[in-house]
Formats: sequence, C-alpha cells, structure tokens
Amino acid sequence: MAFLEVHMVQVREIIRRWQAGENKMAIGRASGVSARTVGRYIEVAASYGVMRDGEPPGEEVLAQLLQRNHPGPLPARETPAAARLAGREEQLGRWLQEERLQLTRVHELLIREGVTVSYTSLRRYVREAGLWKPLKTTLRMADWPPGEVAEMDFGKLGSIVDVETGKRQTVWALLIVLPYSRHCFAWPLVQQTLAESIAGLEAAWRFFSGVPQRLILDNFSAAIAGTDPLAPRPTRGFLEYSQERNFLCDPARVRKPRDKPHVERGIQYLRERFFKGGSFRDLEDCREQAERWCSEVAGLRVHGTTRQLPREVFEAEEQAKLQPYDGVIYDVPQWKEVTVHPDHHVSFGQALYSAPTTSCPPGTKLEVRGDRGLVKLYRKGELVKVHPRQQRGGRATDPGDYPAEKTTYALRAPDRIVRRAAELGPNVEAFSLKLFAGPLPWSRLRAGQKLVSLGERYGGERLDAACQRSLAYDLVDVRRVQRILLQAIDRESPPIEDPGTPLGSRFARPGSAFDHRQAVLQEATA
Repeated sequence: MAFLEVHMVQVREIIRRWQAGENKMAIGRASGVSARTVGRYIEVAASYGVMRDGEPPGEEVLAQLLQRNHPGPLPARETPAAARLAGREEQLGRWLQEERLQLTRVHELLIREGVTVSYTSLRRYVREAGLWKPLKTTLRMADWPPGEVAEMDFGKLGSIVDVETGKRQTVWALLIVLPYSRHCFAWPLVQQTLAESIAGLEAAWRFFSGVPQRLILDNFSAAIAGTDPLAPRPTRGFLEYSQERNFLCDPARVRKPRDKPHVERGIQYLRERFFKGGSFRDLEDCREQAERWCSEVAGLRVHGTTRQLPREVFEAEEQAKLQPYDGVIYDVPQWKEVTVHPDHHVSFGQALYSAPTTSCPPGTKLEVRGDRGLVKLYRKGELVKVHPRQQRGGRATDPGDYPAEKTTYALRAPDRIVRRAAELGPNVEAFSLKLFAGPLPWSRLRAGQKLVSLGERYGGERLDAACQRSLAYDLVDVRRVQRILLQAIDRESPPIEDPGTPLGSRFARPGSAFDHRQAVLQEATA
C-alpha cells in the first residue's frame, strides 16, 4: 500500500531552513512537503529543545523527529485493473494452481475473454490475492577465483543461407564464459557432435590463450553418457579430451540452469546483439565475425553486474592464471564397439582391419579407437592390435593375425611356400620356384600347398628325391611327384613270403559226392 514517506535528509532541510529564518510556505516548497507538515516538524522539534536561533539538532534528535512524525499508510484505493479482475479469483486460482498454466498464458486467456489489463497489473493482483507463488529468495554465490572455471552452453541462433550453395542451415552457438572476468567466446555450429564441440573448445582455448582448471558444461549426449547428478559419466571420447587438456569435467544437472548462471543469459545476448540483423556468407564467415564480436564488442562493453570491461579484466587479472595451451590441434578420436567377423576382420570407418586370431577369434566383442593416424583394437580394456588408419574401402591385414594353416593361401603369397619348400630340400625348393615361374603365380597356390603337405606327410628326404626325378624329366606336376613317391614306397615294401605248402580244398568232399542222381540211375539199370 502506498504512503508518503519523508526521509531524514528532508527533516534536516526543514529544520535548517527554519533556523535560517524562512517561513513555512517557502520551506514546504523547497522540501517537497506541505506547510502543515513543516509546522508539525517544527512543533515537535521545539518540544525537544531545538530553538530557532540555537544549534542545529543532532542525529538522535532528527531520528526522533522522523519517528514521531512518520505518517501511517494511506488507505488503499482500488485500481482500474483490480476492478476489472474482481470476482475472477476462482477462475484465476484454477488456471494457476490446478491447471498450472503460466501467468503469460493466463494473461492471453483474459484478453481473449475481453478483460484488458496489463501483465504487470495481473501479476501484482494475483500475488496480492495469494493466487501466485512469490518469488523465491536467492543467495549470491561467492565468485570463482580467476582462471579456475569456464561455463559452456549451447543455444540456437537462427538460420543462415550459404551464398555459394544456396543451402539454408540452422545455426547453434557453443558459448564459453569465464565467470571471473565475464569474457566470452562464441563458436557457431550446425551439429552438437563430439567433433564439432571439441573443435569449438579448441577455438576457445586459442582465443583465451589458455585452458581453465574446470569446465561446467551442459548435459549433451556427445559428452555426457549418464544424467546422475551425483556421479555423472562423461563419454569416453570427451573424457579422453579433458585428460589431454588437463581440465576437470563438471556437468550441470539436467534442467538446472542456475548451475551455470553466467552463460545462460549470454546466449540471449549473443543472439540479440550479434546474430539478429547480421549478414553472413557461410558458416566460416559467421565464426570469424563471432570471434571479432566477442573481442571488440562483448569484451569491451561495461558489464551490467561487474560494471567493468570483461576483456580488460581478463587481460589484467585472469589470463595469467589459465593453464598453458600448446596450440596443437587435438585429434578427435572415434570409439566404436565391433564384432570380429568370420574373415578375422572388423569394420571401422568403412574400412577393414584384421584382429589376431589367437586372442580374438571370430565372434569376439572388441572396442575400436580411431583417429587420423591409427586404429587401435581393445579387448576388455587391453590393447590387442594397432593398425594405420585406412581410407574408406581400404583394408589393413597383418599376416600374423591369420591361422597359420591358412595364412599363405589367404594372402596369396608364393614366397612363403618357397621358403617352406627350401626347408624340405634343395630339389623341393627348385621345384617350387619352377612351379611359380608363370605370370600368375598365386593361381598355383593350391599346388604349392599340396607340395608342402607331401613333405609333411612322407618326409623331406623322400620328397626331395621325388622332386629331383621329376625335374630330370622336366615334369612340373605335383600329381606326378605324388605318384613317384607312392611308387618308391611300393618298391621299398618287403615281398610277401611263400609258405611252400599248398592250400587245402575249401570243402572236405567234392561236389559230386552230393549228386545222388547218378546213384539212382545205376540202381534203375541194374
């Protein structure tokens, strides 16, 4: 409720002018009060011993004068807005408390029903009527030390049209704010991926020429895998990046903007003061203009809270407290869970990489980490294989990853067969060299493997002799070599010994002994 309030300085001015000889009307005009009020203060001052030609009163006497003459609250008078809203308390209570509508929505509904009041009048009315919760009491937190913390958030800016392609893109902003100095950096982007986010952070560290000790960031899926406020889980890729740049990852709680208050309002400021009304050729041009704007406009404005220039505070007090930044662009890794295929390879980045058969047989689950230079295979956290990164459609195969019995044929490598043949004998080696002497040596791999298997079965000495005989007749045929081996084995077999005794008949009596027709015929003729 409104009432007329007289301040201490006005009371002192009234007494000072009265002692200077001015009349009540002149004192009232100079002090902004009525002559009647001036007379009341003079009357009370005289009761405290203040004389017109005496000494000015002290602070205690002035306080007593102010307390004795303090007017009470004026009677409340109904405003036009309150008259229009009278009788709608039940409806307003249902909208705000039961249906939980926002007050802005309630204002729209009232206008739709023909009740024209301002939003400020509506807010004051429902608050005085107890229909709307009062504002929460807040506390101002202690400021962060310089160089310790940076706050990061994403916000939508709008859309731009690429001048060359004519394609319209929705542009977001990755905004970094240093809470101590309020210096900021903005990085426009089109996707909130891990690679794009890290690229924006790298640009921010270059802009600030240093890295903070802690980064308070939003809960976006590329960086945070879980939303537990007590135990947030950064993704492996972002955690690895934070370890590389030596800052602690401190995710804010979900839907808790006050966890990073310094950056929240910065998104709106960036959109309204930089992006809207701007002209951009493409995304790169937007990024260049954003960096200049952060340095020359946002950095040199008088901040509304600190009343200082953020860039000057940063350069004078905070920049030296940041961790050093080496300027080397971070190689963003990619992580992927894969399964070893039946061909002993895994697929990553549209390329194939072999996995060791001994420790990772087909069907094994692996984790793959790939960057611009290397691809690493992990099994249960243990590094099992490293390959150079291949282009799309490429393949990296280590012969040692294949089973030993299949390596030669799978790799189409006659040299391996020749080396194995040399171990079996010089003639076997000469035979294998002649076998692979054609224009397409890998087409005779099966014959070469057959030759080596003959040595493993019949021995190197026998195979070497067979190859010598085959080469003497210029017969480069593994089947002929196999027959020579078999014939040699037959000749080496001992002859079957003759017992010297004739074998007996199969039956004790001849078959005629069982022919009774002859006997019957003889009896008939007798």
